[in-house]
Amino acid sequence: MDELKQKAIKRHYANLVKCMNPLYVMDHLAHLLSLEDMELIRDSSSRPDKNRALLTMLFRQGEELKPFECFVEALKKTNQNHGNLAKDIIETYEHENGGVLADVPRTSLPAGEKTEHGLQM
Repeated sequence: MDELKQKAIKRHYANLVKCMNPLYVMDHLAHLLSLEDMELIRDSSSRPDKNRALLTMLFRQGEELKPFECFVEALKKTNQNHGNLAKDIIETYEHENGGVLADVPRTSLPAGEKTEHGLQM
């Protein structure tokens, strides 16, 4: 994951570790995580440990997989509290980088159609 995107998540790290439901979020990130990664998260002893493991694995993902964008979308899809966390992370990223995350169409789609996880700087 891009360092600037990691930084935006790290600004909310304590809240994510405390409040996030890792299994709900992980279900939406199955395409980014290996079976071994998911087992390691599930086998972690506590909810905070599961969250730390999940975030560490996301930080290791290559930018071409768009882990930041997928993570934010996963947060939005799980519950209202997670949606608020997603909003805070996006606002932090945009504020610190002077940019706006926007839906970006795929080149293979006709103009104007958006990707499922098309958030990109």
